[in-house]
Amino acid sequence: TSWGSAGTVGVALMGVAAGMDANLAAVAGAVVSGAYFGDKISPLSDSTNFAPVVAGTDLYSHIQHMLWTTLPAFILATTVFFFSGTSGVSSETPEKVVHILANLDQLFTLNIFLLLPPVIILWGAIRKLPTIPLMIAAIVVGIINAVAIQGFSLATALHAMLNGFNSSMFADAGLGNITVISDVMTLVNRGGLFSMMGMVLLVFCAFSFAGTLALTGGLKVMVGMLAKGIKGTASLIGATIATTFTVVCTTSDGKLALLIPSELLRDTYKRMGLDAKNLSRTIEDAGTVIEPLVPWTNAGVFMAATLGVSTLDYLPWAIQNYAGVIFAMILASLNIGIARLNNDAKEPVLKAATV
Repeated sequence: TSWGSAGTVGVALMGVAAGMDANLAAVAGAVVSGAYFGDKISPLSDSTNFAPVVAGTDLYSHIQHMLWTTLPAFILATTVFFFSGTSGVSSETPEKVVHILANLDQLFTLNIFLLLPPVIILWGAIRKLPTIPLMIAAIVVGIINAVAIQGFSLATALHAMLNGFNSSMFADAGLGNITVISDVMTLVNRGGLFSMMGMVLLVFCAFSFAGTLALTGGLKVMVGMLAKGIKGTASLIGATIATTFTVVCTTSDGKLALLIPSELLRDTYKRMGLDAKNLSRTIEDAGTVIEPLVPWTNAGVFMAATLGVSTLDYLPWAIQNYAGVIFAMILASLNIGIARLNNDAKEPVLKAATV
């Protein structure tokens, strides 16, 4: 999950970056890039499962085919971040980071049980168990850890679950005499159920707007215009990218951006002898991964609120996200990495460019 990655390790990395006086926009772009790279190649991701279903292919063929655009984008992103991140930086651990780690060690009892909540979620996802019971189980384990090991009261743990953690709560665990440095406050003062209410409201609004467009047929007319004039593979990939991006911008919803272009263009891909995994890859390149770069979408709002950096500020640094679209068009123009259907066996055959 891209959102879960950004909301956990991404938040921690942003706190460390603030302590190092690093470029927060660049770090946020790196977090978004990494989160969506993992999301695209994960068989546990909801969007990665949804795309092949609506396009008419299978999950693992979809993931393997996405590597044509995802891996080059990942290599480009890591190369840029490596050189920009190491330029003029000392190899020694920054003093601020040392202070942050020391302060965290004073305030928390770090132990192996802290890994149980994410392990429970991961195990349940692999076993395809119901989401809500898994989330409740992870929350219960977290509360037990807070009360039994960290020394917080049950009331404080429940309050943190609903309203988010605050550094003033350390007094409840008998740590009121320890000074909490500002960088650690930035790291730990967050979370809670109510912090997600604004994003949930936006999701409801997005679905209401999308439902209106779907019922009136206005969206199909609008994206159908973009699909005209398709004459070859490159123009078909370009039309798919354009329609997917249009749906993302008009509905603010990444799932509809996967569904609607697939419904419109699936038969076109088949008629042109192209395997459906070309369609599933392209709608992910232009839908799932582009969504966090649009400020008014669900993902854009979530990433900006979670990482504390506006969407337009981290956009230039989210190299993984927009590079996939660029490589998709390059490969389509060169006819590389395009899976075609064998007319006799109806099996996909990967066609590479002839030199």
